[in-house]
Amino acid sequence: MNKKLLLIISIFSSSLFFAQVGINTPNPQGMFHIDGARDNPKTGIPSIVQQSNDFTVAVNSGVGQGTISVGIGTTVPTERLDVVNGNVRIRDINNNVGLGSDRLLVADNNGVIKVAGGDAFSVNNSGNRILSATAGATLSADNDWNDNEFTTLKLDEQYDSMNAYNPLTGEFVVPKDGLYFMYGVCGFITPAEGSGSFDGTSGDAFTALVVDGGRVSTSHNVIYRGTKNPGMAASLFFLVTNSTLWLKAGQKVALQFLTFGTSNMVGSLSDLKIDKTSSKLIINKIL
Repeated sequence: MNKKLLLIISIFSSSLFFAQVGINTPNPQGMFHIDGARDNPKTGIPSIVQQSNDFTVAVNSGVGQGTISVGIGTTVPTERLDVVNGNVRIRDINNNVGLGSDRLLVADNNGVIKVAGGDAFSVNNSGNRILSATAGATLSADNDWNDNEFTTLKLDEQYDSMNAYNPLTGEFVVPKDGLYFMYGVCGFITPAEGSGSFDGTSGDAFTALVVDGGRVSTSHNVIYRGTKNPGMAASLFFLVTNSTLWLKAGQKVALQFLTFGTSNMVGSLSDLKIDKTSSKLIINKIL
């Protein structure tokens, strides 16, 4: 009989008997095992270094809902697909917009990919936006806030998927534990010219994100009386602040502003305003 045919029959018979196939190794560690560098021992378990160039299909009833798991760089996969010391890449991945039932994925400390929380991916607002609040009546320093006192900016809700924002109080009540990105903008209106001459007098303006009454991020700028205001000739300038925090359900988030030395900023307090159409509070739930 032809020697090649005998070899094929021998390999096939051996594979049926032991239910294992080894390529480049007489010592397969699974039902199918490729030793890429031919460096595995003839008996015993390969070392971690020796396993690093191996591909193994193993029978593992403890992984997932099936009995087969695949290891790349390991002969003892602990997940349905276990890749050691490497990344997973999908070329030409589909760029279609996801569905409302899609979930965000994260990797734990062991590199196991999991669903991040249980919240659906938002197809209407990127970044899982759960709040967009902006617009409302313009505020004036002569009637609507006090000097050196933080005031909550109450905005109209534009998008509030979890019904967690109260435009009457300006507070967002955190609906679920998680990692949140918060972005606040306060638009100040000052006279491009007039309301006193520039003489060096000024005041400080602040915008802050507040959680349960404590400021977690603040931005600041100086407003000069006369024509030396931020933005130079422009009558509107912005103070922007943001923060990313782990928050607990029930905590309250607000966007606040403060002016200190307000009377030094303008000749008439009615000339200093907060433009709500240029102000906003955006909150994204990341995880």
